[in-house]
Amino acid sequence: APDPAAPAPIPVAAETAAEASLDPVAARIAAGEPGDCIDCMACVNVCPMGIDIRNGQQLECITCALCIDACDEIMDKIGKPRGLIDYVALSDIPVEQAGGETPSLWKHILRPRTIIYTALWSAFGIALILALFLRPNLEMTVAPVRNPIFITLSDGTIRNVYNVRLRNKHGEPRDFRVVLDGSPELAVVIEGADGDTVTVPADAQAQLRVYVSAPPGSAVAESDNTDIVLVAEDVVDGTTFDVATTFNGTGVRE
Repeated sequence: APDPAAPAPIPVAAETAAEASLDPVAARIAAGEPGDCIDCMACVNVCPMGIDIRNGQQLECITCALCIDACDEIMDKIGKPRGLIDYVALSDIPVEQAGGETPSLWKHILRPRTIIYTALWSAFGIALILALFLRPNLEMTVAPVRNPIFITLSDGTIRNVYNVRLRNKHGEPRDFRVVLDGSPELAVVIEGADGDTVTVPADAQAQLRVYVSAPPGSAVAESDNTDIVLVAEDVVDGTTFDVATTFNGTGVRE
């Protein structure tokens, strides 16, 4: 015998009507108007993730839009409007489900946040382009050899050794002169080079070993250290790049 305390079952029609009052989609289904979808399964068949986009937004979706193209093709064949499956903002979903008019695409794009982001990224892009055009076509780094800090030759000459890297950013090989600025008593010798000029290939870096020597008895040779400037000069257009370093002599170091 049925339990008199149990609640009376809700009739199917009443249950459908209750759902329809809450969900406009359910209302159309209850009225026999299921929408434009004809269950062709084209959207499911083309999905590389194997999901059914008709169930709404899902984590596995990679937004490849293959389901949109497949659905639009089917809608064209049956004479229905396109856009049954389409991109939509989350905030527009309740409006669209209620049959309201959703904002246009331009209203979603032209917002203060997107305008600010566009301006910032445009500024970064312009700055990078300017940096590309304003960059020097020649770079040089100088690293003094510290072990030993100086060498005394047989005639008393004091020699310092430097590892120099020359970077040629031109699209063609260039000749560069490596000289000292404002130190006439110091002599510069580049290992393996004929004179003070070296050739660096296009878009390449040359590693040089540079010897700077001070004559015996000179003030530079007898001091503890002296500030010097190594200069690399482009023989073609005269562009220069200088690096400050020090020359170590025989003087007492504190």
